[in-house]
Amino acid sequence: MPTPPDLLPPFSAELPLVAELDAMLQAAFEIQGAGIGCWAWNIQTGEIRVNDEWAAIVGYTLAELQPKTIATWHTLTHPEDLRRSERQIARYLNGDTESYECECRMRHKDGQWVWVLDRGKVLIHDMQGRPLWAFGAHTPITRLKRIEEERDVLLARFQRLAEHLPGFLYQYRLRPDGTSHFPFATDAIERFYGCWPQAVREDATPVLRVIHADDRQRVLESTRRSAEKLTVWEARFRVVHPSRGVIWLEGLATPERLNDGSTLWHGFLMDATASEAQRAALRLSSKVFSATQDGVLITDLNGRIIEVNEAFTRLTGYRADEVVGHTPAVLKSGRQGPDFYRMMWAELKLRGCWQGEIWNRRKDGAIYPELLSIDLVRDEQGQPECYIGVFRDITEIKQHRYELDRATYYDQLTGLPNRRLIDERLHVGMAHARRRGELLAVCYLDLDRFKQINESHDRDFGDALLRGIAERLSAALREHGTVGRVGGDEFLLLLTGLRSREKVLELVEYVLEQARLPFAMSGHKTLSLTASIGVALYPELDLSPDELVRYADQALYRAKARGRNCLVVFASEEDSSNRARAELLQGAERALAQDEFLLHFQPKLDLRTGRIWSLEALIRWQLPEGRLRAPGEFIDALSGSALELRVGDWVIDEALRQQRSWREQGLSLPVSVNVSAEHLLSDDFVDRLREALTRHGVLMRDLLVIEILETSRISDFARVCERLRACRELGVLFSLDDFGAGYSSLTYMRQLPVDALKIDRSFVINMLDSNPDLSIVRGIIGLGHAFGRTVIAEGAESTAHIERLGALGCDIAQGYGLARPMPAAQVVPWVQAWGDQHRSPFAAR
Repeated sequence: MPTPPDLLPPFSAELPLVAELDAMLQAAFEIQGAGIGCWAWNIQTGEIRVNDEWAAIVGYTLAELQPKTIATWHTLTHPEDLRRSERQIARYLNGDTESYECECRMRHKDGQWVWVLDRGKVLIHDMQGRPLWAFGAHTPITRLKRIEEERDVLLARFQRLAEHLPGFLYQYRLRPDGTSHFPFATDAIERFYGCWPQAVREDATPVLRVIHADDRQRVLESTRRSAEKLTVWEARFRVVHPSRGVIWLEGLATPERLNDGSTLWHGFLMDATASEAQRAALRLSSKVFSATQDGVLITDLNGRIIEVNEAFTRLTGYRADEVVGHTPAVLKSGRQGPDFYRMMWAELKLRGCWQGEIWNRRKDGAIYPELLSIDLVRDEQGQPECYIGVFRDITEIKQHRYELDRATYYDQLTGLPNRRLIDERLHVGMAHARRRGELLAVCYLDLDRFKQINESHDRDFGDALLRGIAERLSAALREHGTVGRVGGDEFLLLLTGLRSREKVLELVEYVLEQARLPFAMSGHKTLSLTASIGVALYPELDLSPDELVRYADQALYRAKARGRNCLVVFASEEDSSNRARAELLQGAERALAQDEFLLHFQPKLDLRTGRIWSLEALIRWQLPEGRLRAPGEFIDALSGSALELRVGDWVIDEALRQQRSWREQGLSLPVSVNVSAEHLLSDDFVDRLREALTRHGVLMRDLLVIEILETSRISDFARVCERLRACRELGVLFSLDDFGAGYSSLTYMRQLPVDALKIDRSFVINMLDSNPDLSIVRGIIGLGHAFGRTVIAEGAESTAHIERLGALGCDIAQGYGLARPMPAAQVVPWVQAWGDQHRSPFAAR
């Protein structure tokens, strides 16, 4: 809306009479167009004058707005816009702008906000030259604002769609004088030309400059022809991108003639680097068409075979004259349905290539698998020319893959699932049991006195017997579970789909009965066997898969102890053990509340330098009568309880608190703490750890080492790895505890991003007297170093242990041979005394 500077002459020397001012205001208000509100504002008194249109814009009459002062404007204007308006007025009065202008929201009488464009100028000054009267107008712009909002929504939607396109959309305009520019381009233009849309909005030179010198003239000529004849522009050419180097682009655009004689193209460009590489590869393939050992067929665009090579005839049995003119449908095996071929052709049309495995039929009717690649070939002008299919017979690969899967997941002797496959099915079975409210039974079966039978016959006899029992067990559980062989004469049974303990026991008894039936062996000899079975029931035992197997194994030992030929369900003593555990948990809860827990610290020796490398924090329970309870007496009871996490948090916090105290005394050593799998995977473990590190001022990295306990209870490797990485970002190191003691140790070391391995103490203690244990220690050290891990030996109970570990190349030693765990107050004097008295006799390797 124009401001009214020409309606009244500026006054500065003399003030007009009130009547004259009113007449001037009335004249100004009447001159304005319909629907535009006019105002006058006495800057010094706050008085305002407005016309009927001004009041109507906000839904009022002039009478309803009495009295009219600047407060009326303050009341009706949106607070945010009022502040912006005041800033604009101040800038104008300070001389920063030629006039005042601001878009504002005003509260309509019906409660809604309406938009106005508020504009004005000071036209009358007082005798001292100070601003006196300002005049202006309100133009309603609510409808315009709504149109802008709708435009912004549509533009945002378009931008979001454009972001997901594989290329970029653009408008390119060629002016009559030969200059050009891009009126519009999506941000993706930067990936193709190395410049942003703003840089080419007025001049296309930054784009034209990066077109490859060998292709630039061809692109310009094709653009000229398209503009001359108004035909679709289509081209494939190279661009020298400033950061990506040479890339191929492919696109098309539709032109239209504008009134000024210029030509405007609406187009799309996409990266064709990959497809160009494929074209080059296909051109090379055509040169070796006759010599290649892969079958090759060329078809026209309608899918009719034009040519085949000799390898095609050798692989399919068809001569060239038998297939030329036909479609490749003559090779169909029928194993893939119509949907398979529809998807294949859809991808071919979209990408220009397809690759995958397919089953085809030879001339003699034999069905075989092949790896097939199909590519669309274009001519030099970029027009589709033909399809080339290249394939090879992968029967041997398929057979090898099948044999590898069998070797990986199945027992070679019996054909039953092995331990790896059983573990996978156990995880799945537990999830199904939870979801369906059913029982899952893990049964460990062992053949009684099989060793004696096997030793009294040749090996073939024992193998035949194991195959026989495997077939019998599989038949017995065909509808209710899985049978696996886990070694020797041991079998692992998973019983699923059962609703009650009684049904489980009935089925296990039936398995025992089947095992007792005589076996007819070679030479018409019969043999009778018995079996013992240990059972662990889920979810009666709400445990991890590894624990269920372990408890089933323990139940099997009880069955053996009872005289064999029977079954034992784990937890027959569960009631009493649960009561004892409950009492222990109550005591531990009280101990945590009353500060009865404390930490002792055991040093670890760096065998390379002879210096103390770190300290391990070990929890103790100080009973009221003075006795110290070792962790072995209560840690297992905490496992799986909420108290386990709280005690674990206390250990970390107390270890860091003590470490800070030592730093204040001039001793800075890393401290390691033991953390269970459940504690590590608790929801807010990382946040609590971060808070503890911050609270105790741990600014340097590598001052806290977490030793992961109970690795057998880790089932979700992806989640554990993610948790370890999050902690390592805080500067925390990780050590894999008791390495070598579990069957999954190698898996854990390979998959978990830990910094150190801690050799299980049982191997270290016995290595001086046991060559097998010594070999294990030596092997773990070599394995750890091969994978870039620091190797720690726990259980160095004597100087001889430490010397042998140093000679073996072990990095760190821990044990009574160095020092027993000690109270925190003794650590600093002990470390100082060690530094004064020992200059590593073990540093030399």
